[in-house]
Amino acid sequence: MLLERLYYPNDYPIHINIATLEEDPLHYHPDIELVYVLRGEIELKNGYYTYRLRAGDVFTNSGNEVHGMRAVSPNNVIAQIHVRTKDLSHYFPDLSKACYRTYSRKRSDKRYEKLRELLLKLLLKNEQKDFNYKSECLYLMVDVIKHLNKYFNLFAFDKDMVVGFDRSNELAVERISRICQYLYQNYASNITLQDLSDMEHLSTYYISHLIKDFTGMNFREFLCFARVEMSEGRLLGSDRKVSQIAGEVGFSTTAYYRKYFTKWFGHDPQKHREIYSSAIKSDLHPAVFQELPQARAISLLRESYALYDPHQATENIVSSVSLEMEVDADAKPLHHFGRRLHVIVEPADFLALGTGLFEGLSSLAPTKVILLEGKDKEAATKRLQTLQAVGFAAEKGDPAALRPRKSPGVYARDSIVYPSWLVDQLTKNRDLPAEVYLRDADSPSGEILQGLPSPLTAGGIKKPSFFVYSALSRLKGDVIAQSSRCLILRTLREGRPAFAVVAHNCSDALKELCQKEMDRLDVKHMIDDFRDELNLGVSINLKPGTYSVIKYSLTPENNIFAHMASLNFRSDAISPHLRSGMTTDYPLLETYIEDVRTALNVNFSMKGAGLQLAMIRQCGK
Repeated sequence: MLLERLYYPNDYPIHINIATLEEDPLHYHPDIELVYVLRGEIELKNGYYTYRLRAGDVFTNSGNEVHGMRAVSPNNVIAQIHVRTKDLSHYFPDLSKACYRTYSRKRSDKRYEKLRELLLKLLLKNEQKDFNYKSECLYLMVDVIKHLNKYFNLFAFDKDMVVGFDRSNELAVERISRICQYLYQNYASNITLQDLSDMEHLSTYYISHLIKDFTGMNFREFLCFARVEMSEGRLLGSDRKVSQIAGEVGFSTTAYYRKYFTKWFGHDPQKHREIYSSAIKSDLHPAVFQELPQARAISLLRESYALYDPHQATENIVSSVSLEMEVDADAKPLHHFGRRLHVIVEPADFLALGTGLFEGLSSLAPTKVILLEGKDKEAATKRLQTLQAVGFAAEKGDPAALRPRKSPGVYARDSIVYPSWLVDQLTKNRDLPAEVYLRDADSPSGEILQGLPSPLTAGGIKKPSFFVYSALSRLKGDVIAQSSRCLILRTLREGRPAFAVVAHNCSDALKELCQKEMDRLDVKHMIDDFRDELNLGVSINLKPGTYSVIKYSLTPENNIFAHMASLNFRSDAISPHLRSGMTTDYPLLETYIEDVRTALNVNFSMKGAGLQLAMIRQCGK
């Protein structure tokens, strides 16, 4: 199975794999592949030569070239980028004919550094998966191919190694480019120097010297090299006779084929088949990669970017978004918002939380409390009566009719990331109630954070999501403006219009963590690495008067996940009698009064993941 059919998920024409390589056996495919070594060393065989690549090296496998890789150092990390050639043909009609050679011993070459820069930006965009990242990656790939076409399309020989060649003579490069592409497209035909002379409208003498000057070989040698190179796929991918393959690639005799094959590969075709027949990729001999976790991949890419160009500060990677929104207070509503919150309470919650259970429920303001019965039916009835007596709309629940507890291990649910994910989810399916267990199940090992979606830990510590549930259960009104980062509601308070503005700063990649099992440290690293800034100005046209603004802020630092991260997530670092007192992680609070004549301006500024809520109402009786 030498010919590999590449898979592109969701029909997206770029597929990127950042991983530790063990082995990628010999194969070929019609698409372009770029290999960027981010750490360690690997060996890459392309055609007759095996290259030793180390951190910072970029190698391009052009379409239909037989190639394979294996690890040299066990701690290597590579970025493997496949590009579906046919999908970019409307940008580059001759892309399928390209003969890219990016390998160079001159690591400080500015053209090479620019290629690294473009690729690292592309890889970072792809891993961070921010809004509209696929389009941005596609545009970056177009820039990469433009750069390849300008500086790395075609090759020369440095001793026996294929490398890029000097492109200072642009006119000559353009001519040799056409000649090489023609030879590789028509290598099996009986091509002559006169054919090339007619094509370029130049003398055969000039063409002959042009090929010699750029490739280091005369016309006949270069044509035979192309034929030999293109024969390797047939030789390893079939059991056809050597004489038959020789004729298929354009050699007049098998002897000539053997001669030139031996010149470049060091042994005859039959010996080559014997040596490499066991090194071909197949279902029984697949590629072996260990994919790098997303957080570690992003961290390594940023580290590589800084090493590649220390003058490029990290702010070139961190994005800063500034938005301005003007809102008419009397605007026609987009839709109504009023999520019902159903909180599920279990018998063990009363024992674990004591009177804190009622305080927690009161803060969450659920529309319904669903009480699960235990073995003691009489105790369950008393608990239900108690809940009803203090004002909760409580009822007994059937465990079989409820959604089962979600599995633990999705640690982003305990972090600052989960509020943004909840805002997205709670603003969708607006007619369905949000159903959540009040607290995490008891942990046999005593873990404080378990990666469960409950707003309270098993010990009653409030997570960041607690405050989102608490706020959104109370916010009922008309949505008058909405974007991917902001939600503005109009409601009534004491008969007067009031407004709530919810703004959040979080990448799509971070939100996706709320559905993935992932190591806690990896979640922490991704939160720490996300340093994008959001500056949002909201202007609401209001009637003249005095207005109060109360703003709440959830930050990456002020929450139980951040505190546990500082303790390396060691729950034994906190004595059990202190855990119940860890309730100080309330949102940061800012309050002020504004005298409004025509419009009230409220500014939201966040660096890194976070959420802010501003409550606005007119003062007075």
